[in-house]
Amino acid sequence: MIMTKPKRIILASDISGLGKVAVTAALPLFAVCQLEVSVLPTVLLSSHTGGFPNVYIDDYTVGMQAFLKQWQSLNIQFSGLVTGYLKSSQQIVSLMKFKEKEEIPLIVDPIMGDNGKLYQGFDTSYVDSMRSFCQKADLILPNLTEACLLAEVAYEDKALTEEFLQLLTHRLATIVGTRRIVLTGLPLSEDQIGVAYFDKEEGFQLFRGKRFPQQFFGTGDMLTALLSSAYLQGLDLKKVIPMSMSFIEKCLETTLRSQEDIRYGVFYQPHLGDLFTEFNQLLEVSNEK
Repeated sequence: MIMTKPKRIILASDISGLGKVAVTAALPLFAVCQLEVSVLPTVLLSSHTGGFPNVYIDDYTVGMQAFLKQWQSLNIQFSGLVTGYLKSSQQIVSLMKFKEKEEIPLIVDPIMGDNGKLYQGFDTSYVDSMRSFCQKADLILPNLTEACLLAEVAYEDKALTEEFLQLLTHRLATIVGTRRIVLTGLPLSEDQIGVAYFDKEEGFQLFRGKRFPQQFFGTGDMLTALLSSAYLQGLDLKKVIPMSMSFIEKCLETTLRSQEDIRYGVFYQPHLGDLFTEFNQLLEVSNEK
């Protein structure tokens, strides 16, 4: 194993006390991918909002400012900023200013909607703020709803074609200006899920995997963690995307076999060893070049 000084990144997202989503889902995966993570909370929740009642939510906008102020005073050399759920345009502006001052790579998962609708609490002005934020990003990872909102395209999830997805990524790249785009969680058919990759220089590629009828929580956060790690480690996303999809598929099958309530998140622990081996092999090949 080739040992080098680990890179340190910032993960700005929500933290749920109950349910393996967002930061809770991502941290072990970043560790397996050999990145050090400084967590920047955006919202604190007693549990995630997918099926649990009486959720306590604490907006952490003020706390974010204090975190960033201290980190900047310490002159820490960060290798990237990865963002998940951001509660408001105010949080977006704060992170945009931090990214521009620190001049570090930015990876954005523009969490703001699904199934053709914005999440509660978001409006068109938030979409505009997120679009401006994505214009500063090196890589964005929207789902189909978020991609359509950012690209100002009518939402369509019936009989998705590769041609439509190519047009969507091209339009999104034109409007946002980001070189690399990954569209996640694409409902290609009843039994097929897709991930689309677009690079202004390398073109478009669609990857297919197994679609499960159950609604799992945290799978998007897992994919964002894995692909962010790959990008920041200089790996080829076209190789990491199918590896990540296969990993997540195995984890979902294990979760179902465990008979655990799926609201608690994906049971991926049995597969972390294999993930470490596969990711480290890609790292070693990359480091030898």
